[in-house]
Amino acid sequence: MKRIYLNENEKDFIIERKEKQYKFPKLILIMRSELYRGMFLSVTEDTSNKVTDYSELSNKSFQIFEYWIYSNQIKDEIEITQQIIDEIEIGIDYFQLNQTNPNLFDLLINKFNNQN
Repeated sequence: MKRIYLNENEKDFIIERKEKQYKFPKLILIMRSELYRGMFLSVTEDTSNKVTDYSELSNKSFQIFEYWIYSNQIKDEIEITQQIIDEIEIGIDYFQLNQTNPNLFDLLINKFNNQN
């Protein structure tokens, strides 16, 4: 996963959020998200490589998703607030994330509890 994360040539899909672009490899999105798995593997295949994400996630919450997708971790320097936990809970449903170990929501709750 680290090789894919660092290799810009592997990132063949763009999610636009609030005038910022995040690049992801379709393969990782297929593995991590039922939403994107359905989009990329449908019989009526969409050949576009860009989608605008209209969810209510803040950029900070979206960056937590982005990092977790590649690493199964949350960056140490990120402070977890109740607002982030609430947004991530909504985001897990929105992206239909495959909750592999470690589970993103569990990581957030543990980090939040350890901060306080």
